[in-house]
Amino acid sequence: MEKSAETPSLAAHHAPIGRAGIWHSKNPPLQFPAYYQNVRNALIRAGHSESEAHAIALNALRRWAAGGGHVHDEVRQAARNALAEYEQEREHHQ
Repeated sequence: MEKSAETPSLAAHHAPIGRAGIWHSKNPPLQFPAYYQNVRNALIRAGHSESEAHAIALNALRRWAAGGGHVHDEVRQAARNALAEYEQEREHHQ
């Protein structure tokens, strides 16, 4: 199966690490977008530390959303959606 075929599922199903919310959120605890979490978790499984995986995942999403990385349209759109959600939550919690 082609990896881009998994994109809709990865973009819809969260895979958080731990229980704490991001940006010190409490009620309810916020989490990163599902697609971002799944990309980050794949990087962790590949041997990157959690902090490295966060940075690499965010940069990959930015690259894919901008049209780079030789990715399919599903991946590009999922990256755009995840970045929009990420930025919206970040702005509300700074």
